[in-house]
Amino acid sequence: MHPRAQDSVSRRRRSLELRSTFLVTRRVLGGRNTAIILTLALVGAASGGRAAQNWPILRHDIQVAVEPAKSRLQATDAIDLGPPPNPTGPLALLLHKGLTVESIQLGKERLQFETAATFQPRHFWAKPDYERMQDYAAARELTVHPPATGWPATVRLELRYAGAIYDSLKPPKVAYERSFEETSGLIDARGVYLEGSTFWIPWSGEGLFRYRLTARVPAGWESMSQGTWAERRAAADGSVESLWVVETPMNEAYLVAGPYKVRKKEHGKVMAYTFTYAETPEDLCNTYLDATGTYLQMYEQMLGPYPFDKFALVENWWQTGYGMPSFTLLGDRVIRLPFIVHTSYGHEILHNWWGNGVFVAEGKGNWSEGLTSYLADYTYKEREGEAAARDYRLSQLQGYLDYASSGGRDFALRRFTERESPATQAVGYGKTMMVFHMARKLWGDAVFFTALRHFYKEKLFQEASWDDLVRSFAVTVEADSAPGGAAGAAPPLVTPWFEQWIGRPGAPVLSVSRGPASAGGPRLEIRQAEPFYDLRVPIRYELGREMRSREVELRSASATIQLEPGARWVAVDPDMELFRKLHRAEIPPALSHVLGADSTFVVIGSRCTPKMAAALRALASTWSHNHDQVLVDERDFRRTVGRGVWLFGEGDLVDRCFASSGAFGDAPLKLRAAASTARRSLVACFRDAEREEIAWTVVLPATPAVVEALGKKLPHYGRYSYLAFEGETNVDKGNWQVQSSPLRLDLTH
Repeated sequence: MHPRAQDSVSRRRRSLELRSTFLVTRRVLGGRNTAIILTLALVGAASGGRAAQNWPILRHDIQVAVEPAKSRLQATDAIDLGPPPNPTGPLALLLHKGLTVESIQLGKERLQFETAATFQPRHFWAKPDYERMQDYAAARELTVHPPATGWPATVRLELRYAGAIYDSLKPPKVAYERSFEETSGLIDARGVYLEGSTFWIPWSGEGLFRYRLTARVPAGWESMSQGTWAERRAAADGSVESLWVVETPMNEAYLVAGPYKVRKKEHGKVMAYTFTYAETPEDLCNTYLDATGTYLQMYEQMLGPYPFDKFALVENWWQTGYGMPSFTLLGDRVIRLPFIVHTSYGHEILHNWWGNGVFVAEGKGNWSEGLTSYLADYTYKEREGEAAARDYRLSQLQGYLDYASSGGRDFALRRFTERESPATQAVGYGKTMMVFHMARKLWGDAVFFTALRHFYKEKLFQEASWDDLVRSFAVTVEADSAPGGAAGAAPPLVTPWFEQWIGRPGAPVLSVSRGPASAGGPRLEIRQAEPFYDLRVPIRYELGREMRSREVELRSASATIQLEPGARWVAVDPDMELFRKLHRAEIPPALSHVLGADSTFVVIGSRCTPKMAAALRALASTWSHNHDQVLVDERDFRRTVGRGVWLFGEGDLVDRCFASSGAFGDAPLKLRAAASTARRSLVACFRDAEREEIAWTVVLPATPAVVEALGKKLPHYGRYSYLAFEGETNVDKGNWQVQSSPLRLDLTH
């Protein structure tokens, strides 16, 4: 899971990433992410005679009563502001369009104010980031005029407002793997969800959130926010008031409420909670409560103290995977997926260190998502064993190759803000994760985790950039290498090494060849294409009955090494320890190859029944909106260079694909026969016989009735060569076996 900041530096919540192994920020659970704020620099430009203001709110003391049946809230917010930038100028605030301000007071004096239908960005920011204004769609401008004597040095305003908030659930603007329905905020009879982009709390466009929130909800309901659950009171009418206190600065302010039953379990100084619906089994809640303690202990030992006094699992009535400071909001079906508690749930807890503890500095690259993925998703695979860890690294490299390495989709890590496509996922998560893996291999576990602990301690509840993180590594590496362990100036190695990965797009491309014959043993030349990287390239070779490993320093175009006499074969980076652009022949074809193609053919098979052909055409039309696609019948298909190919339904081209699949043994033919016998749907991936960069993927639904469901599921299985489904349920998946690799040499000839 990841924050729906997942990833991002924005006023939206983070999203969890749901993988087949699982994650999902805000991961989106996918941070996104992370609930991360959009902090825009603002000073002083004038628009229409009015200066852009930079007047941060220091603290809120807000009382909110929600009426779910009416989709309404009533609120009183006492806000403390910093020194006014202009003692006689107006105060501009952003507030939800559906909220009506009843009064604004400064002490006992009622102030004049006015509201607009929308808002003027230049009243808030000298240089507005208009691309991000979609995150402000729910807001309108509230102008508060100063008292006749001007603003005092200390300003505490009391605002009373009320109104309806209901932004209906809708698909994400860009639909892709692990997407959730979205809303900027809603109050519904089934539950309440208010976030930063709801603008349910007045915001001046500047400053983090500190607040005391007293939330009143109907009888049988409970509320949830960040911070400490300081009080809970039941009123005579059965309604419930809870006080939430946030003393540390937060990127966001959330209010979630619903008909919850609360369970809790203490883990040291941290209280774990579950806020779940009545029908949710108690043993499932206990599983999450126990898992909370396990993850807290794991990451406190790894990184330092957990930064909050609680962590809560909150169940949601629509399917989400959002991670917020000190709690996570998971859909009622999501929490019942058996792998979530072992994967994504830990990812969301870890985001309280990265993203919700140390904030991502706006405009300087999002390091949080890749680091969280490495210490959560990858670490869990690493604990399963070497094979699982290798497969995970391979999947990240294959994702980069298929989704980001061509077509102008690659970019430098310093430019990554949030996951919004498979390409940004492959770079912002996959490449970043691999950079941290290489750093750990280069400097060792002790230095790696000491650097992260230093970074966390120095930047907790502050914004941090890649440069801050690299600085912590430099200080730690210097201290580790200096005589007596004394910290000194940053060594030249650390910053250049990181910069080659985060400051430019791309990845190394490696090759290996035999050198001139030598009586001393086989000679090898390992080469890399420009631009060059400073690499330590792992190699493995067989000597007699023994497997041996070495590392080769490769800093320019090539490096030559000599192995011992009798070496039988050698493989370069066989375990995918380096971030690099793979050779197609190293890996089996997979769904991601055609899913990541810039353009595709969809070919309707010549032996499809009319009903099947209609269903397959309908599926193709749903895929065509955001993709360069040509839909043809098989009889009209003429192969064109450069496009991936989907073969939908039985036909002669499908027969040819399976007949020419001998590079993978007899597995494809056996799989097709078994699927036909069992009436299963089958998906199988192949490579073009003449151009390995072109992918062909066969989709053979068992019946027209399952076509739509298959179309929705396929993007979730990008890493696999083949899939089999019974109805809508996946019953088999895997990858063809690669028989040879261009980075492996036979040395016996």
